[in-house]
Amino acid sequence: MTMSHAAFLKTVPAFRSLSDSACQHLSSQCEETRFAAGEQIIRRGDPGDAMFIIAEGGVRIPIQNPDGREMLTVRLGPHDFFGEMALLTGEPRNADVFAESDVRCLRIRREPLQLLLKEHTAVAAFLTNILGQRLLEGENIRSVGRYRIAGELGAGGQAFVFEGRHETLGHTVAIKMLSHELIYEAGFVERFKAESRIMAMLRHENIVRVFDYEEAYATFFIVMEKVAGTDLKRLLLSRGVPSAAAARSIISQIAKALDHAHERGIVHRDVKPGNVLIEEGGRVKLMDFGIASSHAEGAGSAEQVILGTPIYMSPEQAMGRATDGRSDIFSLGVLAFELLTGQRPYGTEEALAVLRDPELPTVPPPRAIDPRIPQDLDELVLRATERDPANRFQRAREIVAFLEPHRAAPGETARTRRVTLTLTCDAAEPRRVDAFLRKVRKEAEKIPGARLTVSGGAENGESRAR
Repeated sequence: MTMSHAAFLKTVPAFRSLSDSACQHLSSQCEETRFAAGEQIIRRGDPGDAMFIIAEGGVRIPIQNPDGREMLTVRLGPHDFFGEMALLTGEPRNADVFAESDVRCLRIRREPLQLLLKEHTAVAAFLTNILGQRLLEGENIRSVGRYRIAGELGAGGQAFVFEGRHETLGHTVAIKMLSHELIYEAGFVERFKAESRIMAMLRHENIVRVFDYEEAYATFFIVMEKVAGTDLKRLLLSRGVPSAAAARSIISQIAKALDHAHERGIVHRDVKPGNVLIEEGGRVKLMDFGIASSHAEGAGSAEQVILGTPIYMSPEQAMGRATDGRSDIFSLGVLAFELLTGQRPYGTEEALAVLRDPELPTVPPPRAIDPRIPQDLDELVLRATERDPANRFQRAREIVAFLEPHRAAPGETARTRRVTLTLTCDAAEPRRVDAFLRKVRKEAEKIPGARLTVSGGAENGESRAR
C-alpha cells in the first residue's frame, strides 16, 4: 500500500474516531491480502475468523432469501468492509463474497484482535461504530434478543440509542448499546451484571426506568422506557438559560433521583445535561444510572478517567480515588452552574488539571458571571462543588431541603405573572391571524424569562425568552 496501514485506517469512516495510538495498535494486527478478479473470498458456512477492509478494487455479495434464491447483489468498494460480524460473534459466514475486480484488502483476524482489545480497550470503539451501522442498515441483523430495532433515537461518539419493539408483546422501548470499550475492561462485565439487577429496581418518577438487559454481538444492550422529552444539553443550546424557578425545579428533581439511587447503593458518576431528559410538562428524568458507576469504579489511570466526562467529574474521580454519592453531588453542582450561567466553569482540556490541583478553585461563583442569579442558587453551587467531599452537601436530599423555602406554589412559578390574551376572529383570515401571532411571539421573546403558549392557528407552540 502507498500509505501505512495506520494512516489508511484513519481514512475509513468507521475508524475516524479512533486516536492515532489506537489506530497504530489496530494496524499491528492487519495483514495485507490480494484476490484476483472472480476469486471467492468468503464462502457461506465457513468459520467466521476475520474481517476485511477494502483498500483497492471491489467485491460482490449475492444476498439470498431462505429458499436459496438470489434477491439482490451488494457491491462494495474502497473503505468498505465485510465479514465484520465474525469479530463480534464468531458464527459461521452467512453469505458468499467474490472479488469483482482485482482486490487489495486489509484482513484483521479474530483471535489476535481479541488479545489486542484486552490490552488496549480504546481500540474496541470501532466495533461499536460498525455494529451501530449494521443494526440500522443491515438486512441480516435487525434484532437484539427479544426486541426488533425500529430506528435510531440518538447517537454520540461511540454510543447508540435505538427505538425497539418487543417482538411478541409489541411494547415500544429505548435500547442503549454499551460501547465495546467497556466490555473489554477488566471486571466490567461482572460489575455490570450485578448492578443491572439493582438498576432494574430503581423505580422513581425522576429516573428513566430500566426493564432489562440483553447480551448480544459481544456487548450489552440496556432496555429502558422510551421517554418523550428532550435532553437538557439540547434545551440549553436551543432555549438558553431558564428562569430561576425552572432551574430550582430541575436541580431539585435531579437531586431526588440521586437520593433514591444513593439509598440503594447506586452512584451515577456521570451526571451531566446529556443524561437529563425534560418532558414537555417539566418533569425531569435522569438516565444511565449504574453504567458509569460500573465503568469508573476503581479507575486508576488517566486513560480510564478520561473515558468519563471530565468537565462534570468530582476531584476524587478525576484522581482515580474512591467515589460515593458526594461525587454525584459535585457533578450536580457543575450542572447547576451551567444551568444558571449558560456556560461551563472550565474547558474539557483544562478540566482534569483544575480538578487535580488542590491549589486551584474548582467552580467560580455563578454570580460572578451574572449578578442577577439569586443568592441561594449561587450558594448551592459553591457548597455542592467544594473540593473536599466532607464540605459538600452530604446527601442529595439536603439539596432538596435547601431549595424548599424557595419553591413555587403548585402550578405557579416564583415571582411570575400570568397574562391571558383571547383573540376571537373570522376563521377566513388565517394569514392575518398568523402574522399577528408572530408579532406577539417576537415581543414576548424580548421579556426575560417570559414563556408564551399559543393554541390554535399555524403558530402553535411555546416560546421562551432567551
